[in-house]
Amino acid sequence: MKFNLAIAGIFKDENAYIQEWIEFHRIVGVDHFFLYDNDGGSEARNLLEPYERAGIVSRQNWLHLDGTRYDRPKRVGRDKNHMAFGHAAKEHRNECRWLLKIDIDEFLLPHKGNQISEILEGYDRDRIKGIRIPRIDFGHSGHRARPPGLVTQSYLQRETQPSNYKELANTNFLSNNNWANSAHHWSYRWSRGAQRVDWSEVRDMWICHYYTKSLEESMERSSHGPQRPKTPEQWEERNATRNEVHDETMLDFGEEIRRRIAYVTKEKRPVE
Repeated sequence: MKFNLAIAGIFKDENAYIQEWIEFHRIVGVDHFFLYDNDGGSEARNLLEPYERAGIVSRQNWLHLDGTRYDRPKRVGRDKNHMAFGHAAKEHRNECRWLLKIDIDEFLLPHKGNQISEILEGYDRDRIKGIRIPRIDFGHSGHRARPPGLVTQSYLQRETQPSNYKELANTNFLSNNNWANSAHHWSYRWSRGAQRVDWSEVRDMWICHYYTKSLEESMERSSHGPQRPKTPEQWEERNATRNEVHDETMLDFGEEIRRRIAYVTKEKRPVE
């Protein structure tokens, strides 16, 4: 295996956020990123190019797919995101031990230490095929305009309890996901005795989800999907239960993230 832990993600219009996302995950122990480029812009390519040269990012052009496909004969409806994750499973499952599917607004946070790899050592890869990691939503934290700082340093208000999950796959059991149509869970080969760990049982890590961000940012991205808030009223409604707890955990990572971004911007190569 080339990598212990890898992330599969698809991106569009994420230039303001993608370096922070990559550098944070490198800090906590992610080895590689399989990124599906639904952006196509030169700025995104330039931001990712140092990471590609260093072997940290594998970028796949994903401009040829949009909308929903209905695959015969099962007529399973899948959008470009589902198909990107399916491609990652089929093409890259033999390159890593663990593969997580998340978006660029989702950050995998360990609850003890700062290395996900140390946490994963506690899971039996002979028995566990997937770990459903709880996901907790962060709200606007009082920002109507985009704040000047990093996402993880600016949005510190969240909901009380996790409300969803994203699944980390043990690639020993991962299928090629040809018919997969979920942004949350993977499909697996049949195996007697292999179990998923439910998100209610996971206590040592969770995913911080910065979905709505500020009103300004949310309205800029309102066309990116049917579930995105389209009006200020919808944005307010979406945030209604996502600003209940003040959480400063992510502040511990700010200085190192900024240092790494400054380094790759100046040197055109990432911190080793």
